[in-house]
Amino acid sequence: MSTSTTDGRPMRADARRNRRRVLDAARVAFEEGGNEVQMEDIARRAGVGIGTIYRHFPTKQALVDELTSEWLAEGAANAAKALELDDPWEGLARFVQLSSEVMARNRGLRDVFGDVGRLFEEDARVQNHELSANVTLLLDRARNAGTLRDDIGFDEFRALMCGLAMAVTGSAPGKHHTYADVVLKGLHT
Repeated sequence: MSTSTTDGRPMRADARRNRRRVLDAARVAFEEGGNEVQMEDIARRAGVGIGTIYRHFPTKQALVDELTSEWLAEGAANAAKALELDDPWEGLARFVQLSSEVMARNRGLRDVFGDVGRLFEEDARVQNHELSANVTLLLDRARNAGTLRDDIGFDEFRALMCGLAMAVTGSAPGKHHTYADVVLKGLHT
């Protein structure tokens, strides 16, 4: 999150608070409504004028990119927690399960992950190298332990996780557990 103005000066405290209010309101709005959320709704939720949003985020896409950055950082933290588990398969399984739980409650994240190519391209607007590194470690550990199929690399896993996000979209409450289990059964040797 930027704490500087475009000319490099530190952002005033009230501007930082307003920016955070906008992000918090946008997070809730996007989690509930996905990319269909209107900027006016976010302004209402944040208790600010629409101009305040556009001062911090000149486009809706800039706001989505900032939220995506936060969501990916949370994914990196979840992958790091999963790496703390001693059993490599349990670590990978825990990450898939945690991810499915997040996807189940976050329509905006599902919208982002539904666009497989955009999110993970080398030149994507928003990237999280820690998430990629942690997931790669989870996969390598499970493969080296003989519990992950040899033909599943980072690209294949990424595509499956994007598919999981799409499966969760519009599904009945609680079905994300079923879909995560199916993915895990397909990954396991």
